Amino acid sequence: MPLPAPHRYFLLPLLALAMIATRMSHFGAADLLPDASLAVFLLGGALLGGWHYFALLFAVAFGTDVLSAQTAEEIGWCLTPAYWGLLPTYAVLWLAGSWLGRQDGPSFVRDAGTSVAAIALAFVISNATWFAFSNTLGGMSPIDYTLAVAKYFPPYLGSAMLYLVPVWLGWRLAGMRSPQQT
Repeated sequence: MPLPAPHRYFLLPLLALAMIATRMSHFGAADLLPDASLAVFLLGGALLGGWHYFALLFAVAFGTDVLSAQTAEEIGWCLTPAYWGLLPTYAVLWLAGSWLGRQDGPSFVRDAGTSVAAIALAFVISNATWFAFSNTLGGMSPIDYTLAVAKYFPPYLGSAMLYLVPVWLGWRLAGMRSPQQT
């Protein structure tokens, strides 16, 4: 269930700042945290609800990428017509989060399963739109492309889980401390 309005107004800037602070590196490096965007959109769907929040966070992601492209060649390379494939990529995460937010309390199997499935689908959408629209692959076949990018799924998933697992644990612990209903 989405948070009450005052909590959403507090959480929205935190999620936006997490994205701004981490969008420089997909999987992290010695001096950079991995990109939190996948977790931000999944958590946003669960805790913020409403497509207007999705649009605001997507605008933050796009603005961050445009500004970063001024100084980081890696980011600039991503700003192709395929960039707009991030809309359905992040929408899948938002919808999964929205569904999770409507469930009754945390459940490891349900929450982890839904999160992993949504992240896997996001990975497929992101890479399929990159393949179809980036014009950067020089005639690579779909099979060759799939084999080339498959190795990136574990860090893609791991990067999101780095942020999602502590939130889930905190949610679980907070639920354990609340008074039991009789």
